[in-house]
Amino acid sequence: MSIRIPRQALLLLKNTVVMASKYGLKKGMAKAAVKANPALLLLEAAVSVADAVNSYINLKEARLHRDGLTRFIQHEGKRLELERQKLADQIALAKQDLSNNRKVQQRLGELVLACSAAYRLVWDELHAIRSSDLPDLEAFDTQLIELEDVWRELQIALQYYNETSA
Repeated sequence: MSIRIPRQALLLLKNTVVMASKYGLKKGMAKAAVKANPALLLLEAAVSVADAVNSYINLKEARLHRDGLTRFIQHEGKRLELERQKLADQIALAKQDLSNNRKVQQRLGELVLACSAAYRLVWDELHAIRSSDLPDLEAFDTQLIELEDVWRELQIALQYYNETSA
């Protein structure tokens, strides 16, 4: 029987060691924990539990076969098969949630890029107005207000993106 170590657990251990060597044990563990993806850790934990249930089923079958209690095997096997199915359903739901999270992250990234492009465009127009020979003060004020609005929206988008990606 081999022991399965989840990939996310190995990555967390590696990041902890690297961060601990850079920042010390306490601070390094905190920084490594920030990098861990809780959804993937949960998903791999569920897979590990499903593997444990499967191993338990195999062990029970071997013991009961040895003792000749086939009726108990069928009953216990059905019960554990239902448990395994519930875990498989939960894993599928977790994978779907993770996929939806990635789509939201991608859309938020596109939104931040669009806000950044709009901000850059307004800033360039403002610079052009400022550098012209006779600047139109009303146009300058209008562009400045628009620039401030876009900047606020960009800050909100960046804050929301940072909160959801952390």
